[in-house]
Amino acid sequence: MKNLFGALANSSRLRMVRILLRGPLNVSEISDILGLSQSNVSHNLRRLLDSGLVTRKGKGIWAYYRLNREDPVVETLLTAVSQAAKQIENYDSDMTRLRLCYDKRRREAREFFDRVASELDEVSYLMPDPGGYINSVIDVFRRGSTVLDAGCGAGDIVLRMLQAGLRVIGVDQSQEMLSQAAKKIEAQWDSSNVELRLGSAEHLPVADSSVDGILAHMLIHHLSEPSEFFAEAARVCVSRGRCTVVELEPHEDFDLKRMQGDLWPGLDREEVLNWMRKAGFCEIEEIKAGDGRVYILSGISRGRNGDG
Repeated sequence: MKNLFGALANSSRLRMVRILLRGPLNVSEISDILGLSQSNVSHNLRRLLDSGLVTRKGKGIWAYYRLNREDPVVETLLTAVSQAAKQIENYDSDMTRLRLCYDKRRREAREFFDRVASELDEVSYLMPDPGGYINSVIDVFRRGSTVLDAGCGAGDIVLRMLQAGLRVIGVDQSQEMLSQAAKKIEAQWDSSNVELRLGSAEHLPVADSSVDGILAHMLIHHLSEPSEFFAEAARVCVSRGRCTVVELEPHEDFDLKRMQGDLWPGLDREEVLNWMRKAGFCEIEEIKAGDGRVYILSGISRGRNGDG
């Protein structure tokens, strides 16, 4: 207990905790946001780690720090910090720089996919082969229903869903990716049951309660704020609609991260489960993936009023 309060008895560490309330950050990002040297940030993060206030995942430049919300005492302290956030010094400048940090993540992801849209097939060998699990993923959606493919990329999964008798809305933040998808679909399928829309996974360009299901296939590790996707998924799904996520296990494959433009080197399934539950998805099941590098989670929406 003494270590916890001692760790918070410092303005720089309080500012770190305040910006980490939004989500995980690495040393470089924390340094830029707070205007502190990386050595200063590393020193103070060590104190927060030793106290149990934060945890660290990854190695080297992949190391991200997040708040330890598993400890009930820590959670109580974090609630107090959150409630007093504006009273901690440099609130306006820290929040402005934090928004810029997340904007930078989004911009870099969008620019990456615009740049490599025509070449992505050449590096697809780095990713797990969806052939071993994609039919099981698509089968969870009722034939004839409308499913949103978030981060649809070049349209390969969209085509598979159309072939399975689904109506599909494909959303991607890259116009180049959508152009590739449109060409592929036009060449291989009747386009009457598909719409392609430009937009981000954190702000889906569809109305509330307008789709029967949503699929995030290898999407979440590209998002600057992964938890925001699930709030959007809950918004757009009808009551008892289904959200299915196919995601990479945490890994240390530098080539995969670099060539695929990943922001996160995979995501812990327990963390994704927590995001789904907090967004209002229930009856979450794990679908066998057939590849140790991926996991698949599928849950049912309770509806926006929690009455599902």
